[in-house]
Amino acid sequence: MRKLIVALAAIFTFGTVSAQQKIGHLNSAEILQAMPEYKTMSEAVDKKKQEYAKIMENMYAEYEKKSKAVQEGGDKMTQAVLDVNVQEIKDLEKRIQEFEQKAQQELQKYAEDQMKPLQDKYMKGVKDVSKEQGYTYIFDIAAGGVVYYPEASGDITQAVKTKIGATLPVPNPNAPASSTAKPAGGK
Repeated sequence: MRKLIVALAAIFTFGTVSAQQKIGHLNSAEILQAMPEYKTMSEAVDKKKQEYAKIMENMYAEYEKKSKAVQEGGDKMTQAVLDVNVQEIKDLEKRIQEFEQKAQQELQKYAEDQMKPLQDKYMKGVKDVSKEQGYTYIFDIAAGGVVYYPEASGDITQAVKTKIGATLPVPNPNAPASSTAKPAGGK
């Protein structure tokens, strides 16, 4: 009997505690993409990608040039010269592979560094809105951690966007690419 009373008290207490909690959800991807800083960050990362791509393009052009020279004139070269050229090509292959790996790592770190201030601002907005509106828990539907959520009640996405000044329109991922593409110099 005593165990039953303790169990009922625990259930009753849990029901009371859970009734006091306010749970909300938001879409972090929508919030981050609506921030004016997001466009600047994306452009900076794209610029860095283009810089690395240009270097890679030059390295590949050098590789193609050396390879073509060995293929076309290899039979006219002395063995010593041919060996030197083949070794240069192998060294260049190795440099290309090493550069690709290093560039990828540096680009990832650069993107993370550029994104950190946005994430900090986003988290401050989430905390502020949660406290102002009395939320105990906020789930991020963009992270895929929530199986079910009510479509309207508890969604604080717009409140966080307003709080941190994220006002840019978010592109529709379901829209055809041609309708959202802009001409190269247009605004």
